[in-house]
Parts: sequence; C-alpha cells; structure tokens
Amino acid sequence: MIASAMLMRPALLVADEPTTALDAVTQRDVMDLLVGLTREHGTAVILISHDLPMVARYSDRILVMQTGEIVEAGKTAELLVAPKHDYTKKLLASLPVRAPARATPENAPIVSVEHLKVDFPVRAGLFGRRGVKHAVRDVNLEIRPGEVLAVVGGSGSGKTTLARVIAGLTRHQGGRVLFNGHGIEAGAPDYADYRRNCQMVFQDPFSSLDPRMKVGALVAEGLRALPDVPASHYARRVEEALTNVALDPSFARRFPHELSGGQRQRVAIARALIRRPSFVIADEAVSALDVTVRAQVLRLLADLQSKFGFACLFITHDLAVVEQIADRVIVMHEGRIVEEGTRDAILDTPRHAYTRRLLNAIPILETTPAGGVELRWRNEPAAADAT
Repeated sequence: MIASAMLMRPALLVADEPTTALDAVTQRDVMDLLVGLTREHGTAVILISHDLPMVARYSDRILVMQTGEIVEAGKTAELLVAPKHDYTKKLLASLPVRAPARATPENAPIVSVEHLKVDFPVRAGLFGRRGVKHAVRDVNLEIRPGEVLAVVGGSGSGKTTLARVIAGLTRHQGGRVLFNGHGIEAGAPDYADYRRNCQMVFQDPFSSLDPRMKVGALVAEGLRALPDVPASHYARRVEEALTNVALDPSFARRFPHELSGGQRQRVAIARALIRRPSFVIADEAVSALDVTVRAQVLRLLADLQSKFGFACLFITHDLAVVEQIADRVIVMHEGRIVEEGTRDAILDTPRHAYTRRLLNAIPILETTPAGGVELRWRNEPAAADAT
C-alpha cells in the first residue's frame, strides 16, 4: 500500500489509520519506512490516528477533532505536555494505566490446551508445490475461573488461530482442548455444555453483527440454545443484558448501522454474556476503537468480569491494554509460546528476546503536572536480542 501510494511521488499523502491492525514491531517498521520515504521525496503527510503514542512519536503538529470541529491545534510536544481543551485532556486521561495486580486463582483450570497443533495447506504459485503453514505448534496453556489471560504477539503469530480452535471454530491436527478436565471434541458428552459456556467477542463488531437484524434479536439469539429459558422471558433478559453493558433498553429496536463503533461493541459483549457463560474469548475486541471508547469498553469488561466471574482469554497486540486488564500473559511467536508469566513479570522483567523486542517497540507516554503527557522510550534491545 505504501509503494502504490508513493509511486507517483505525491506532494501530499493522507494516511488514515495506517497501522491499526498491526503489532508494535511491525507498526514501528511501517511508520519508520513511511516517514523515511516521505522525507526523501519531500511529501507532506496527514496522519489520521487514534493511537496517541504513535502520534507523539511521528507527528510535528497535531489537530484534535471533536464532533466535526477542530478544538485544539499546536506543535506536538507543546500540545501533549500542556493541553488546553477539555476534550484533549479527556483523550490523554483515557490512555490505559496499569491496574493493581490481583491474586492468581488457585482453582483447577476451567479450560486447558494440551500440545495443540494447527496446520494450514499452502500453495506456491498456480502450479507450485503444496506446502504446510504451521500456524500453532505444540501450545500448552491453562485458564482458571475468574482469570484474565492475555495472549500477545506479532501479526501472524497464531493468536487468533489459537482462539478460534478453543472456541470450536477452527479444526486442529493435534493435541486437545479440555473444559473442566474433559475433552470437548464434537460428540463428546460435555461438548454441548462447553458450547453454551464458551462465547466469543470478535474484533470488528460491524461485520460480526447481522445488519438485517435489530439489536434485540441479535442479543436474544443466544438464548435459543437454552431450553430452560422460555421465549416469553427473552425480552426481559435482553433488557437486562443491554443494561449490563450501559446501553438503554431502547437500543433493542435499532439496527447495527444506527450505532457507533463503541455501541456496536457493547452489543457484541451483551450478546456474548446473555447466556451467562463461564468462559469468554475476546479477540482484539478494542483494537478498532478510539482512545476514549476503548477505555470505556475495557472498564466495562473489567466490571462485568468482576460481577459475573467468567474466565477471559484476551487476544491482543496492544501491550498497553494488557497493562490495564490482564492477570497473566502469554507471548506467542511463530506459532509457539515463547514466554509466560504474571503481567508484571512479563512487562517489567521479560526474559525472552522477542518479548523484549515487542516492549522496546512501544513508546511510553508519562503524565505531566499540566495534565498532559511526554514521550519516553524503553532502552533499545541489544543486537543479539533483536535477532
């Protein structure tokens, strides 16, 4: 995309959220390349983003917009260190902060993965030889009741494939997934119980919600598989589910296209929790949201998890989000788990070179007395670590 945009050596390049779906290392590589090319050709860049650390790192000036109007503008360093407008201060105050560490549950795991292996067939060229992509290789993990386990890693590291296998959406070629100590293969005695107790919140709520169905029908859909809930109770349960995610019950009469991104994600969370599951998978559930909405959704997930006590597998490439919500962290690289530990241990004293590389790619925004932030970087990894 950068090559196609720069082919004509334009005077102006508009980069609209160019790194939203990328991990920290790839994001830094892409932005360094973009900045290098535009400086080489003298191209001006309008960078549209809700990623404040990236904006702080790469922009010269900032325009802050709210409801279609520019509410504040200025040089990046000056505006971020001492913001003047209330909305700018609200944006900066919404940046994730590390939550106090919680005690790790000692209960038996609710979900276990043993020696999981997932391969995908690939073909090189139209008449090329068939090969195999090892998406997940010999992965083992445990998730305990009431725990939030974050899985982080680069793009293509196998995070989403792992989540889809656990949710029963993708087949695996080796290993097994256990629910309360029992296998959950199709046809197993506990398979139906697991399907009722495992729910998933996807990355893009607009594509995961049927645009032809109203919100009430979308949220109530999960109740059809619960024989002990009569249809006459659906409306009450939907109203309760919407209230739990801080939406007015009147939203049940709206279509997904009538909602904002944050509201659609709340509907997706309500749909996942209406069955009151014991295990929830959140796959990049906040990566497409702006800073303030992301903060609201993360607080909502934390409150609901505390209220209902479900275990949560949180897939993300945003380590700032991990600081706010995770109890334990697993780092994946090329289909394998390369490091595992408590959140504080992984973020403060990482042992594996790849984990250190991820952390060093992320700029840190520290608060200032004036209600703003200033940019700071971790130490760059040694040359041997970066290999």
